[in-house]
Amino acid sequence: MPRYYFDIYDNENLFQDDYGIELESLYAARDQAIALLPDVARDVLPDGDHHTFKAVVKCRERRVRYVVSLTLDGAWVEPPTYAEGEPAPP
Repeated sequence: MPRYYFDIYDNENLFQDDYGIELESLYAARDQAIALLPDVARDVLPDGDHHTFKAVVKCRERRVRYVVSLTLDGAWVEPPTYAEGEPAPP
C-alpha cells in the first residue's frame, strides 16, 4: 500500500508529518485529509475571528498531491454589550 504524508498548516505554523500512513489510494488520502481538519480546528480553538487550517497530502516522493483548507471567519453583526465591571475580550 502507498504511504501518504499529511502536513498541517495552522494559520502560518507548519506541523510536518515525518511518518505518514499507508492508505489504499490517493482518494483515501483525500478523504483522510478532509476528515482531519475539523478535528484540528476543534483542538486548536482559534484565538480570533479569522483562522485558516490547511492539510497538504504528499506521496512517498514527497510531492504535493492534494490540498484542502478550512477557514473560520467570524464577524459581529451587532457589537456585544458588557455589564459594568465585566472586562471586554481582547
